[in-house]
Amino acid sequence: MTRPIASIPPGAVDLTGPAALRRRRLQRAATDLLERAGYQEILPPTFEYEEVFLRAGGPAVAERLIRFTDRDGRILALRYDFTASLARVAATTFRAAALPLRLCYTGKVFRQEPDRGGRPRETLQAGAELLGTAGLAADVEIVRLTLELARTMGLKDFQLNLGHVGVLAPGLTALPEAERAVVRRWIDRKDRGNLTRALAGLGEAAQELGTLAFVIGRRDALDAACQRASTQARPGLAQLQALDDALSPDERQHLVYDLGEVRGLDYYTGIQFELFTAGAGRAAGAGGRYDGLMGRFGAPMPAVGVSLDLDAIAEVTAGGAR
Repeated sequence: MTRPIASIPPGAVDLTGPAALRRRRLQRAATDLLERAGYQEILPPTFEYEEVFLRAGGPAVAERLIRFTDRDGRILALRYDFTASLARVAATTFRAAALPLRLCYTGKVFRQEPDRGGRPRETLQAGAELLGTAGLAADVEIVRLTLELARTMGLKDFQLNLGHVGVLAPGLTALPEAERAVVRRWIDRKDRGNLTRALAGLGEAAQELGTLAFVIGRRDALDAACQRASTQARPGLAQLQALDDALSPDERQHLVYDLGEVRGLDYYTGIQFELFTAGAGRAAGAGGRYDGLMGRFGAPMPAVGVSLDLDAIAEVTAGGAR
């Protein structure tokens, strides 16, 4: 008698019954909402040439790609994220299309993780990309869409932690290059003591980093930060204030401004945000403005988008969105 295979690779999981049903309902809810909002669904391939993801994400992505070689010796990679694939599609299939482009997707992404890290190597996502339009209206559309997606999928207790790369980037750029990685690490960890020591003697711009990096709160915290910020940091803060003004009171109740968000500074060029919900052990979504990415694929244009982690959302919703 043939012995059954009882184990699966680290980072993989079998989903059956209610767990599988919840994810399918979330996919349908996301797709239906995005289509109603005018977003066209795209189904890119599960694997691409390795270059697609390296061009989008750079060296930080290289070690997390799950690669394989086809029979002709070409290096391929499982889909690391959807944004890179949609950028390639926009620069080829939609190169002559009228702008803006509204594209959406659902499906799995695959990322190499340590065997003992306990983190999934495949994640079910849904998301939307608004390509070819800059400015406040596009940012508001994506933030509003993210909040509507969260509600539609059955999330009750959730918040969007929102920042802007223009707030900390001037101060980080003013630091000696050798100090930037260390300072970013302490900012990311919210370690005030080590950050203060790292910034000691590095000048006025560095000291402002030590103040702005710990601003977390509602509109009043944002306004207070703007009043004492330097000329270089104020444009980013002003954009956040304008976005806040454009949202309704009901939408604003889910927003928390976190000016110390430094993850993604090499990728995002404007607003950036993460979606958090009670009961989830990781962010349930993330997004922001990434105006520099499309040019890497030969079609420079402004862009802003959001990606949701449907697995994280499924784990905290009872029955999923209906």
